[in-house]
Amino acid sequence: MAKKKKLMLFVPGAIACILGIAAFCMMFLDAVTYAGKAGLTEFSYTGAQLAFGDKLEGGGYEIETLKFNIMTLLAFALPLIGGVLALIFKNGLITKIVTTACFVVGAVFLFSTTGFTAISLGEEAKDGILLLYKEELAVGPIIAGILAIIGAAVCFFKGTIAKALSR
Repeated sequence: MAKKKKLMLFVPGAIACILGIAAFCMMFLDAVTYAGKAGLTEFSYTGAQLAFGDKLEGGGYEIETLKFNIMTLLAFALPLIGGVLALIFKNGLITKIVTTACFVVGAVFLFSTTGFTAISLGEEAKDGILLLYKEELAVGPIIAGILAIIGAAVCFFKGTIAKALSR
């Protein structure tokens, strides 16, 4: 019976870690969609392209369309960091604050992804894209943000969940 109680103490941390991993994996889905103001063309960038940058290659030329963006990287990485910390450390006040803050800040950054794309775009691309296209948040950051909010709730109530499971 004592082993079951000790094992149940790790369940909320494991749930938070799974939510953090799932939120991080949403980086590979579309993050921002650009639709032409005339409605003719549409293209999108993934979270990985926005975070790490992207180059357009062709005809012997290489044009850097997106630059490395630390804010987008943090948006997807903070829920993962919070989940791993929730799994590794016991339920304490400082751990609860840090892990919940990682998930909450990550969720805020995820829902602000469209604001961070101006940082990623090169000077040449920024003027043309932002004038000709309407920018919208795509499915990746929305799902990751929802997962991060759920992860924040799990981390905040980690002790309560563990006590309820160990009964």
